[in-house]
Amino acid sequence: MSANTHPIAQEELMAYLDGELPADQAAEALSHLDLCPECQTLVADFRGISQELLAWEVESPEAGIPAQVNAALGERLQKREAAKVSWPRLKNTLMTSRWVWAGALTIICLAVALKLTLTSRNRNEVRPAAYPSMASIEQYLTPDRNAEIALARSAAPASISSDAKILVLGWRGYETAVEGRNGFVCMVERSWMSPFNSADFWNPKVRVPMCFNPAAARSILPLSIKRTELVLAGMSKAQMIDSLKAEFDHQELPAPAPGAMCYMMSRAGYLNDAVGHYVPHLMFYFPLTDKASWGADLPGSPVTLNPQFQGGPEPITEFVIPVDKWSDGTAAPVM
Repeated sequence: MSANTHPIAQEELMAYLDGELPADQAAEALSHLDLCPECQTLVADFRGISQELLAWEVESPEAGIPAQVNAALGERLQKREAAKVSWPRLKNTLMTSRWVWAGALTIICLAVALKLTLTSRNRNEVRPAAYPSMASIEQYLTPDRNAEIALARSAAPASISSDAKILVLGWRGYETAVEGRNGFVCMVERSWMSPFNSADFWNPKVRVPMCFNPAAARSILPLSIKRTELVLAGMSKAQMIDSLKAEFDHQELPAPAPGAMCYMMSRAGYLNDAVGHYVPHLMFYFPLTDKASWGADLPGSPVTLNPQFQGGPEPITEFVIPVDKWSDGTAAPVM
């Protein structure tokens, strides 16, 4: 990983996975991970190694030691219990056992080192995309309609989402499941709302609960609905890009309205394979603007430029600000 092309060092990625990065750096890590397949692979490798180490910790000692070593240990223990031994002999037995355990530990450490070496080597190999094309539509749908309604409501505090309009994804696109009273609209976005060059663009596991305020419901929600219509029509990415650009050029899709924002505070969402649930945050939408006007991505700033529409056909700038609580009021992880 080169510092020239990757603004996040390997140790910072590990700190991000452990929840040890400050909120501004965590948001920057998310922005980069969403667009970088190499770093997504690295994160997956780190998680795999971590899971293997945890598995070693919970196994009994015998599970990780060769059968010959187990037999030697058992024989020595039986002899020590069955016969009276002098202190010099007992001392030699204990010292031998220690050396055996030390040898076993060395084997495990060598295995971990080998795994890390192979992981580093494999990252440099060309790997096929995990989601190269759209899956069957069934994989993007939620069989339980009530479950999707509940997930959509979890995007914002109940004081907002309980009176919001709720949309759910069906075979023909998004449809109204619950009429609202406060002008807010909650829904669960799918993977095709990611940047077009995202490795997760066709990931059927993605579920992103969002609750748009009235301004965003008028000006940002139509884009979510339009992208979904294009996907269900079977268009390729290139065709979708051309269609969206034409609609914005002809003002068939609106520019972000003043004050447009949305809540993304659900602890049950799944953003992508690299970051999973991420942290609760708010998003603010503007016509194309310089991120410096918000101090986004500066050291110590809680504001991050979201890459969702960067370089895409939509003339939209989106800022992200993390918050410290989930929509249910419980404290979020410190990041």
